[in-house]
Amino acid sequence: MKKGLALIIGNSEYQSSGNRLDNPENDANDFAKVLIRLGYKVNVQTNLDLKTLDFHISSFQKELDNYDIGIFYFAGHGMQIEGENFITAVDTNFDSEVDAKYSSFTLNKVLDYMERAKNDSNIIILDACRDNPFEKSWSRSVTQQGLAPMYAPKGTLIAYATSPGEKAADGNSRNGLYTKALLEHIEEENISIEEFFKRVRNSVYAFSNGKQTSWEHTSLTGSFKFNTGQLIHAIGTPYSTEAILDKDFNIHEDDSITKIIKDLKSHNWNIQNPAIHRISSINPSKVNDDKLFVLGRNILQAAEGNAFVAVEFMNNLEQNISRFNENKENHVLNGILFEVYFNSEGDFRKSNIKNGFLNKIYTLSQIDDYQKSFEFIQDHLKPFEQELFFIPGEKQSINLNVVLKENKTTDVDDKYDVSDIKYEGNSVLRYNHDSPFFTSNDDIYFESLLFSRLKSRIAYLTSAPLDLLKITTNYDLEENSKIGFPFDASITRN
Repeated sequence: MKKGLALIIGNSEYQSSGNRLDNPENDANDFAKVLIRLGYKVNVQTNLDLKTLDFHISSFQKELDNYDIGIFYFAGHGMQIEGENFITAVDTNFDSEVDAKYSSFTLNKVLDYMERAKNDSNIIILDACRDNPFEKSWSRSVTQQGLAPMYAPKGTLIAYATSPGEKAADGNSRNGLYTKALLEHIEEENISIEEFFKRVRNSVYAFSNGKQTSWEHTSLTGSFKFNTGQLIHAIGTPYSTEAILDKDFNIHEDDSITKIIKDLKSHNWNIQNPAIHRISSINPSKVNDDKLFVLGRNILQAAEGNAFVAVEFMNNLEQNISRFNENKENHVLNGILFEVYFNSEGDFRKSNIKNGFLNKIYTLSQIDDYQKSFEFIQDHLKPFEQELFFIPGEKQSINLNVVLKENKTTDVDDKYDVSDIKYEGNSVLRYNHDSPFFTSNDDIYFESLLFSRLKSRIAYLTSAPLDLLKITTNYDLEENSKIGFPFDASITRN
């Protein structure tokens, strides 16, 4: 596989009044996550001033010679002035064309850098023709035309969110229209880059009702595909693909540990429970890392399925896995941690995290002998850190503000109901509108919980250790205070 380097920039928080954009910061972060999973080395930066923007582009150019593929992506305000294209920094001065020109970054410099690099292919993606209210007061009409067409040097493709004269939609959801289309199609396997951008163009045109047409100018000389099948959510592991995609793990070998793994995969308690007992007979020094890793995954899988011996194993986790430590490496614990967050196809579980034993696992993070395992899972969860409240190994508190409203109904014991939960200023409480407990007139049914039980429920729904949760409420409560919590509600960051 060819080596790729990507610089991803998203500028949302423009300092000039009226120029803030909702989506570019999200666009950059989300596009970067996919490229990481595709195996690229990614530098993602958001809300850069001009000095910092220049620094990161210069650093990108210096590193590019060591790679085969270079990708430069920018989301934010872009403009042409006197036929020259510029991308803007958050401190760009939009008062006049001259001010804007000399406080922005010329795209010609990006092209020059990439053309002079020794790598094979370069891709420039510009989601940057968004509406700039300051342009309307400038003297020249060319500023109303979006970005100007640019010559693509040999081995380069330049992709624009819009055709000349159009403006890019900033989007009504998390992502702008163009980047949303990029994200929808980039995971499709074995399509050429030309076909990829054709599919993106069709999506953009359809969802903008024909008002926006993305386009590309290309001088690529070789074939290129973003995803040749290498995309898995778990990248860069020290384990084989068969161990990561453990649905494909070979369970037909005749050694004792493989037989244990096979039995744990049976989903039959009568087979799983004796298999857990046989783990004590394993000699770790005579088993390869992949099998120890897959063993850990399936111990947790059996415990989450309530095989009682597996549950007992997890409840006494440190006692049971310490014998698998070697030079502070513990492949069984790595497998357990991985199984919490990734499924049998190597995909991130999102809302289906296996968190039933998270408190037991968390206690091991306090023990030095297991630190490498927690560093292992932290590395693999980096692309998903914006979706998680907690990553194993972290020790800082998780602050949640639970907003209560008084319950004035006389026939219930609950004095208060939970109306919202805030994390870092954002609402994270989600109602399940498909639930039978959510009526057609939007009435919500509440489950009565003691405050102590409510905290445990919140820990479970956030997949975070109870000890790290810091819950504040707008009313004083006792541990035995009764609180109404919405039936079937979830707590998610996105």
